[in-house]
Amino acid sequence: MSKNLLLIINPIAGKRKSVDFLPKIVKELEKADYSVSVRYTEIDKNAYYVTKHYGEGNEVIICCGGDGTLKETICGIMELKLDVKIGYIPFGTTNDFAHSLHIPTDAEDAIEAVLEGRTRAIDIGDFCGKEQFIYVSCFGNLCDVSYKAKQSLKNKIGRGAYYWESAKEMFSIKGFKAKIECDDGEIIEGNFFYGGVSNSYSVAGFPVLKKAGVEFDDGYHELAMIRMPKNPAQLASILNAMFVTRNVVENKYLVVKRGKKFKFTFDEKVNWVLDGENGGFHDSVEIKTCENAIEIFVGDDD
Repeated sequence: MSKNLLLIINPIAGKRKSVDFLPKIVKELEKADYSVSVRYTEIDKNAYYVTKHYGEGNEVIICCGGDGTLKETICGIMELKLDVKIGYIPFGTTNDFAHSLHIPTDAEDAIEAVLEGRTRAIDIGDFCGKEQFIYVSCFGNLCDVSYKAKQSLKNKIGRGAYYWESAKEMFSIKGFKAKIECDDGEIIEGNFFYGGVSNSYSVAGFPVLKKAGVEFDDGYHELAMIRMPKNPAQLASILNAMFVTRNVVENKYLVVKRGKKFKFTFDEKVNWVLDGENGGFHDSVEIKTCENAIEIFVGDDD
């Protein structure tokens, strides 16, 4: 008996590769005895909308797009409380989440990972009790370059579009005064260049948390805070830790901490970004771990 499968396509992700690979994707899935229903995202009907309206009655839901498309899909699954396995065919620009979990970024290999049936339960984050994020929620400088970068430019030059936006943002960097209450009672305060809670080796394509002991199913998220540099020497130290040694846990200007719950308080409304998508302005934010909340097909980590 065939199994019902919902295939969600973001037709503008990456360089529009998802549309080119659609016939191959459907053919391989149908050969494996899946009954495939294909739905496209639209400007006013993103993957969250599609999942909410067409997700019930499926054993598997696969989304083709970037990390933002996957986030929207998972938000829909969580709201409907669906017991489904999730497939991800990454066609985004950086695909941080896919790289962390060894999900192949080649479309045919990603399909094969689904068909071979290797799955893994992973933790996701709850943001203010209203929506979920897969791998990172953050605020501060350079966070919003992912959604500020025009899709047309990302399709043309890929990750270079982020670098272009980052270069423009560097002319207007500022500090953000924040108080963070951790679940073990520790309180962290200061003026921060960047702050975030994640469950990923990499953010914006850089594997800066590779050495921070990240585990995807341990019931914890990693808090990462970068203090606002006061002079060029401090900035150089931060950049060296992030992009050269990639050891952020031993730098005094960076705070890295594991926890299940974090509460942020600001003296002004601050813009948050969830998996590269605009999360809105908030002066108080509470983030907690949803342990082993989803089951996703993964690749071979050898």
